[in-house]
Amino acid sequence: MTKLNQKQQTLKGTARYSGITLHTGVRAHIKLNPAPANSGVTLVRVDLPERPEIRAVATNVVDVQRATTIAENGIGVHTVEHVLAALYACGIDNALIEMDGPEPPIADGSSAPYVAMIQEAGFEIQDASRKFYRVTEPHYVNMGDSKLVILPADEYRISCAVKYGESMMDSQYLSVPVNKDSFINDVSKARTFCLYTEIAQLMVKGLIRGGSLENAVVLKDGVVVCKDGLRYPDEFVRHKILDVIGDLSLVGCRLIGEIIAIKPGHPSNVALAQKLVGVMSTSVPSEE
Repeated sequence: MTKLNQKQQTLKGTARYSGITLHTGVRAHIKLNPAPANSGVTLVRVDLPERPEIRAVATNVVDVQRATTIAENGIGVHTVEHVLAALYACGIDNALIEMDGPEPPIADGSSAPYVAMIQEAGFEIQDASRKFYRVTEPHYVNMGDSKLVILPADEYRISCAVKYGESMMDSQYLSVPVNKDSFINDVSKARTFCLYTEIAQLMVKGLIRGGSLENAVVLKDGVVVCKDGLRYPDEFVRHKILDVIGDLSLVGCRLIGEIIAIKPGHPSNVALAQKLVGVMSTSVPSEE
């Protein structure tokens, strides 16, 4: 049972990281900073005049092609789901994320480096009540092979199943509660992945310019190709859960409900987040 009488948290200090981006393939820098209570998560483009800010909310999503892109006043950032997942799961409600370009570093393709940044910065409890939304009825998203439903429950949990037909190993299922310990131990290290047959198409679209076996797992002809072996036997489904956490964090408060996801992707994740935001706009998030 989730306790509602919780306080908001931000970062105690700052943390920095630099590395190659996945889609644009350039070196980028990111800095996580504390932020005031009730401000949520905001991304700042420090490379542009007047340092425009983009709020990490579902209504600001403008593209979901292979990653989640958010924009405000015509200024955008993309591939934000891994850092957002780490912030949400580690219990950070308010943060200011400085970026010197439109995409954060992909690091090793997981959220683990961002978890390390959060732990380096530390945690600070704020004098404001944490906001929750308790799901009281089912909400569905059905987008071809991707199907998501969120159901009433006593905790935030994600149950996910995937199957890609490329390997005996890619039919996977996992159910995990969404909290700091389970995320760090069971989800955060899972890397992004793709099918080998998708690579040429993605390159034609100008994507994955920074992709390599340093930051991704590839499925080809029944074989799993990656550096140093899989981090979990079921790494694919764990990464899909990671993406769901990052995309659903865009609802802007803590969720209480169980998500059942069949082969989820960014389009279906964001569609569910936007549906929940619409429902929440007619109700009041729980606060105690």
